[in-house]
Amino acid sequence: MNRVVMTRIRLSIVVVEDHDDLRAQLVELLAQHGHTVHGLSCAEAIDEQCGGCPVDLLIVDLNLPGEDGLSLARRFRAAQPGAGIFVTTARDQLADRVAGYEGGADIYFSKPVAPAELLAAVQALARRVESTLLGAPAAPASLKLETARLVLHGPVGNIAVTNDEALILAALARAASRRLESWQLLELLEKTTRDVSKANLEIRLVRLRKKLAQAGATGPTIRALRNQGYQLCVPLQVL
Repeated sequence: MNRVVMTRIRLSIVVVEDHDDLRAQLVELLAQHGHTVHGLSCAEAIDEQCGGCPVDLLIVDLNLPGEDGLSLARRFRAAQPGAGIFVTTARDQLADRVAGYEGGADIYFSKPVAPAELLAAVQALARRVESTLLGAPAAPASLKLETARLVLHGPVGNIAVTNDEALILAALARAASRRLESWQLLELLEKTTRDVSKANLEIRLVRLRKKLAQAGATGPTIRALRNQGYQLCVPLQVL
């Protein structure tokens, strides 16, 4: 039996799988090998539960209730071009695999996925992450949000943001069409602060628009959608 060597890098992994038992097995397997893992049952939950968390790897099933896995992979890739995306699915036709890779997948696994193969792929990704941390050049991007240090990097300068501001920006960057309804943002903020209201949310967004402009963003940055919510109008990479 081949022994899988644990990686030195602890990855932040999100598993989106609507099959409860399979999701639990994947989460347990990856956690046993030292990674931080969030298990979600639908694509929409990533905005609410992981909006402000840096994510190194998304493992997503294509057949999901609501937004499908391919759509989630596309918007996740747009928000985090440096992260890994593994697709797991029962669809094994050539056209399905091509669509998966075109949607941003690094690896397309046909179910059932062998644990040893999955862990080997995760280990390969961890080596890529480690090389980046050791100084490999990062992909260029005009705006980057560093969630661990709470810093917004832009072409003009680096601007400090609050934890709540980072949560809002990361959630909008990862959302479909970069837009979220007001209630979704309010629920996100309720996890970190008691001072939550629509008026307070608008104040935070006014401050965020100023900080985006200070970092070098041009044109409209966060647009208010009448009777709906807000939309991030500039590309943002979440680190």
